[in-house]
Amino acid sequence: MSKGGPYKIGELEFKDITVKVYNDNYTESPICIWQMRNPDSCYTGLMYMNNDTGKISYPEHSVIPEQTSHDREILPKFVITGEKELTNKVKVEILEYLEKDY
Repeated sequence: MSKGGPYKIGELEFKDITVKVYNDNYTESPICIWQMRNPDSCYTGLMYMNNDTGKISYPEHSVIPEQTSHDREILPKFVITGEKELTNKVKVEILEYLEKDY
């Protein structure tokens, strides 16, 4: 067990993914970091937006990945809690928190 920073205390199943849970002694209530399911499906190059029309255009030869709603789904990447152990009570509390914010 690490004395300094956050350390992993376990994992939870949420929807169809596994979410890592970390302890941090300075955290009072669960904090979740969210991320889209497939960040690799995002375009990360240059783009130009016309401020008057809101129209977006891309440089020539840009490859814009095809993205589905499944790719864009926002899911928990990891959770930080002040608890030192991942007991059943803590699991229920975290899962309720995730479900509410999902």
